[in-house]
Amino acid sequence: MRSRRKKIIIILSVVLVLAAIAYPAWHRLKTPATIEPVYTVRVLESARSPYFLPQYLALNLGFFEEQSLDVNITTTSQEAVRNALADGRTDIALCGLQKIIYNPDAKDLQAKVFATMGRRDGSLLLSRKNTENFQWQELKNKTIIGGAHDDSSGIALEEVLRRHGLPPYRGVTIYYNIPDSLRLGAFRAGTGHYIQLLEPDATLAETKGYGQVIASVGEAAGDMVVTAYAALPGYIETKPEVIQRFTNAIYKAQLWLSLHSAEDAAIAAAPSFPNLDNKVLLKCIERYRAMQVWAASPEVTKESYEAFHAAAKKAGTTVVTDFARQAIETVVYASEVEKKKKKLPLKLMSARYPLIMEVGSSFKNPDGG
Repeated sequence: MRSRRKKIIIILSVVLVLAAIAYPAWHRLKTPATIEPVYTVRVLESARSPYFLPQYLALNLGFFEEQSLDVNITTTSQEAVRNALADGRTDIALCGLQKIIYNPDAKDLQAKVFATMGRRDGSLLLSRKNTENFQWQELKNKTIIGGAHDDSSGIALEEVLRRHGLPPYRGVTIYYNIPDSLRLGAFRAGTGHYIQLLEPDATLAETKGYGQVIASVGEAAGDMVVTAYAALPGYIETKPEVIQRFTNAIYKAQLWLSLHSAEDAAIAAAPSFPNLDNKVLLKCIERYRAMQVWAASPEVTKESYEAFHAAAKKAGTTVVTDFARQAIETVVYASEVEKKKKKLPLKLMSARYPLIMEVGSSFKNPDGG
């Protein structure tokens, strides 16, 4: 009897041990893994330009994906961006600051800026002939084909002209009434002495012999945030985590750009410019890097914003800095690992770069909650 009881105890002990070993594996099979939700974000940009390079790097290098974001970028005209947020056609708008902050039709739907990628304006001044040692005073009594009347690059250009004693409409005439699609054609046909263009249009104009870049508006105007990301207050308040993740990805792209060559950046950005020659794209990036147009972080600084505010004389208090500061404090690019890599991976869309983050369990609400 004792022997039988002893055997039963031994068998039960073995069963219990085996059950303890097998339970974790069985439990994992029965319990579905926690899957982080993927947030879809619609972004509307006012132009497809290398000036917005950090955005394309974040997309093509997988930085948005690392943040569990499915970002859909659509390009439209600058005028279409104005009411896109209020109409619900986009979640985030990327365009000139003037288009965002001055919208008389928006009323209580005034968008708020939460991040930027540029520290200076990216427009360039072209003449029909190459001008050595160009001086802004040479524009006296001349005409310039500009963009829309309330375009942020136009505001930057007017600021530069005023600094050189050339008040618009008196010392210099600027044509603001020519549609974007007809501006370069009008210049080729003889309208205007100069034309103001973004990249890649400026480099393409040079390549085709239509004109020569003679000055950078951004360099002449200095640090002035003219382009930024904005969203409606309701979207920011109800989806602060999405805004934070988006800003994190942009900041990582800015860090990546600061540690890589123009050639690397051109390769990474190429999928976003399928119809642009790689040599032209590279020249655009090299020129913008020399002009120092890209910001080191997504934060819209008070000084940079006030510089634009003073030039525009129409802006309001529409900047939220919480998300940019959070990104700066938490996102670190693992540069030492990247320095060991001599070439970019061929499959950029699946490329992954180390990201060291220490993000808390909750994101700071723009209202401080």
